[in-house]
Amino acid sequence: MNLVRSCCAAVPGFLLFSIAAGTAATAGARPEPGLRARYLALTAWRGDPTPVVSVDFVYGPRETVEGKTWQWWQLEARAEAGQDAPPLFQVRGLTSADPLAAGRARLEFARYMVRFPELRETLEYWNRPAGGARVPAWRDFDRCFVPRAAPAALWQRGVPETCEYLGHVLTLVHAGGTEAWAAWADANRLELDPELLVGTGRSFKDREGRRLPQQPARQDYHYVPFTEADYREMIEAGINLFLVTPAQERWVRAAPVFYLRGAGGNPPLRYPADLYRANYAGEVMFMDEPSILMVGEKRIHNTLRYFSDAAALIEKRTRATYESAEHYGAYALEKALRGQGVNFGDMRLEQWDYPSWETLYDTTFYQMKGGGNGLVHEGRYQLEPFDRAIAAFTGEMRRHTGAELLQYHYAFLRGGTRPFGKFWGTAIYGQCDTNLAPLAVTMAYDLGARYVWFWTSDHDHHVPWIEQIALARTLKEHARRHPRPSLATRPPPVDTAIAIPNGYFLSLDNLWWVRVLDKEGRNEASRHYRRLMKRALDAAHGCMDRGESFDLTVDDGRPIEGYRRVVRVDGRP
Repeated sequence: MNLVRSCCAAVPGFLLFSIAAGTAATAGARPEPGLRARYLALTAWRGDPTPVVSVDFVYGPRETVEGKTWQWWQLEARAEAGQDAPPLFQVRGLTSADPLAAGRARLEFARYMVRFPELRETLEYWNRPAGGARVPAWRDFDRCFVPRAAPAALWQRGVPETCEYLGHVLTLVHAGGTEAWAAWADANRLELDPELLVGTGRSFKDREGRRLPQQPARQDYHYVPFTEADYREMIEAGINLFLVTPAQERWVRAAPVFYLRGAGGNPPLRYPADLYRANYAGEVMFMDEPSILMVGEKRIHNTLRYFSDAAALIEKRTRATYESAEHYGAYALEKALRGQGVNFGDMRLEQWDYPSWETLYDTTFYQMKGGGNGLVHEGRYQLEPFDRAIAAFTGEMRRHTGAELLQYHYAFLRGGTRPFGKFWGTAIYGQCDTNLAPLAVTMAYDLGARYVWFWTSDHDHHVPWIEQIALARTLKEHARRHPRPSLATRPPPVDTAIAIPNGYFLSLDNLWWVRVLDKEGRNEASRHYRRLMKRALDAAHGCMDRGESFDLTVDDGRPIEGYRRVVRVDGRP
């Protein structure tokens, strides 16, 4: 009791109701609707202040969902201990279980809503293709961002005396009441589509509104920031993923789109409030070209000798970057927020759901094996260079169609991500044949792509904004006319998997940096690789001629599933 009185004295203006220790019990009683549990935060890190000072957990009614009983609840976080202080944010969930109940089972959400009183925003987030609530994509969101009973907690009136929350500890100071539960009638419902992310990698557009000639000399465009009207036009066209500046955030945060931004700037990101926005996707849009950056590093390409060197190194470099707190790492936002003084306690903030943006599409499998969550290919699709590159290995000049060219490239992306349950997509670049670009975005959608992006900036790499809008509209209309199954369901079977030996990859480019190959292509390693390439290309052409769907993948010993047949090719004599 002395400890309780000491706490009371330290919290002016807040009425504490102490509960005799003799009444504590283990979990069992189910809290009644209207009960409010009030907690204060205890820091888990060297006395630094916690992100919030007090947390209220309010029980709402129970509701039947598909024959099962689900629980409504409300979370309120404050920067002060007094209950008269306005909440920083309020969260409402309808979940498969009471979050504070004993046990560590995962929570399923049927409804998810957030209110920001200071901004007068009340938002409900909905997953449009799969149905159900859309919650933020942070790793272990339901365990870290929702209070959970501590394993050793005893219980008062059906709620735990001790909870874990945001990496810290909550201590119960009051449990009681019978509050009325009223619906949030002012909630703006945002229907989000996380299964088709159409976006551009910049927060600006070209001022010219047309193509600039890149011959005889390259010309760069003049770039201007997106305005509120630009965002309205892009959203209407079907673009739903934006990298924004802090000043631009207000134009997208309450729209049915996803957005990315850093922690700093004016205004800065508000932790933890803004991380409850289910359409805030984090700081990192992509991991930049693990394979091409490896090739460009002198300490690598001067020494790397074998294909297996490259395969193993791509895997490790992907994992090292992805699991880091550096610029392209999954913990980059955590690092930035720590730099602003955020105390995470023992929690890790992991932004796991983003792909590589890569030129060397043939290394997709090894990047996914290294832990990447997807790969977006830098699409500079042109038929004549593709025909010549193929003929260099087959000895025959075949005139491919645009669909065949795209089928070949997408076979690596789908075949490299499918074994790991990851995602793929394409990004249209300025060098892409403008006659192929509409087919590239619609065919990617038909074959299961999650990402369709456009590159903005850098001379001839740039796709003029007017073209981006046109391509987005083409894709939006195509998707409307040709709806596809949710990516959350089992993918449809593909006719053929063309599998190559582990450690190899199939490149149409000059592999000058794989030092085991000689320049003349005469040594055994070169002959072996050319045999492998020709056999794989012959198998791909056979699928094209028969009208079969196919993927190109790697046989590393794991089951090759989801295909009607598997064709294994190698480079042996």
